Amino acid sequence: MAFFFIFSSVLFIIYLYAGFRLIPSLLNKRAALWCWLILILSLVSLMVHLYLRVNFIYPDISQSLAWVGYTSLGLVSYFFCLSFFRDLLIIISLIALKIKQLFIKPKKAPFFNPERRGFLFKASGLTITALSTSAAAFGYFSALREPKVVQIDIKLKEAFKNLKGLKIVQFTDLHVGSTIKYNYVKRVCDTINTLKADLVVFTGDLADGSPQDLALDVSPLMDLYTPLGKYFVTGNHEYYSGAKRWLHEVKLLGFEPLINEHRVIEYNNGLLTLAGVTDIRAGSFFKDHVSSPEKAIQGCPENSFKLLCAHQPKSIYRASQAGFDLQLSGHTHGGQYFPFNYFIRLKHPFVKGVYHYQNTQLYVSQGTGYWGPPLRLGTFPEITLFKFI
Repeated sequence: MAFFFIFSSVLFIIYLYAGFRLIPSLLNKRAALWCWLILILSLVSLMVHLYLRVNFIYPDISQSLAWVGYTSLGLVSYFFCLSFFRDLLIIISLIALKIKQLFIKPKKAPFFNPERRGFLFKASGLTITALSTSAAAFGYFSALREPKVVQIDIKLKEAFKNLKGLKIVQFTDLHVGSTIKYNYVKRVCDTINTLKADLVVFTGDLADGSPQDLALDVSPLMDLYTPLGKYFVTGNHEYYSGAKRWLHEVKLLGFEPLINEHRVIEYNNGLLTLAGVTDIRAGSFFKDHVSSPEKAIQGCPENSFKLLCAHQPKSIYRASQAGFDLQLSGHTHGGQYFPFNYFIRLKHPFVKGVYHYQNTQLYVSQGTGYWGPPLRLGTFPEITLFKFI
């Protein structure tokens, strides 16, 4: 409940700020009242959805409210960001003018006189509205488009040359739930099957909701086929939605969960140690799910290529110490949409793409689905194909 209260408070501030900085300057009183009503109802829709979602009640109502709430959130977040930057520039300009006036006495009326300031403020408000609407519309279609297949070549050392030709597909952060449903999951699975990979790994955050409510929507995952198997590790959202129930569900879908453990896979006379860890926060939900790369690698063949599936990129620190050659992660969504794909770097040092940390290579996927607003700008939904060369 503490998280729900904090999250709700932040959203309330964002909606309120965007409303006060845009609505009064652009509309007459009657139109402004209607806009305030729409804004408030959008926020209430999102809050009620989140409450129903957290308590796993009235899923049909929750789903309808989610489309309204999350779509509005994407648009309002742009209203907020652009208004904030506009206001920041105004404050900086006014401070600069005040400083200038201390040293140079103006000979004529300042550029920012009240009449001109009002015109510029209204013009900037219209610009913000147009830019935000355009960005949200483009981001909406980008989020729901066909996932892009990204191929990453893994160059093997001589000791692992027998694994050349091995193909692994990673997909992650699907977030099946209120706005990502059966049809999108089916498209993802159809794309993966066309890649004819040797094995498939899912690196966390499958769904937002209960298996009972989302069983039909995730059912296309059963049709994924690879000769060397399908493997699954938990993300943080599994624990918000009942991780152990989802672990049972993914087994029914043909996936093998890796809970701080590994499997040794033979390919072309080479050995692959495929390991998986729980989400790094899992221990706060279940004591037997404390994330442990050390436990996951324990007892594996020394002459094998050691691959770790870990939802959060920050697992790389312990994974490298444990001796893994490669880690596959998700979680960040690449920041999902501008400008948050830049701000996210303040919290996550590994956001998207290929990294090297000590002796371990790390790949961070941008995610196959999205979380929250159906919006992507500056990122794209991704399915990753790794080819060992």
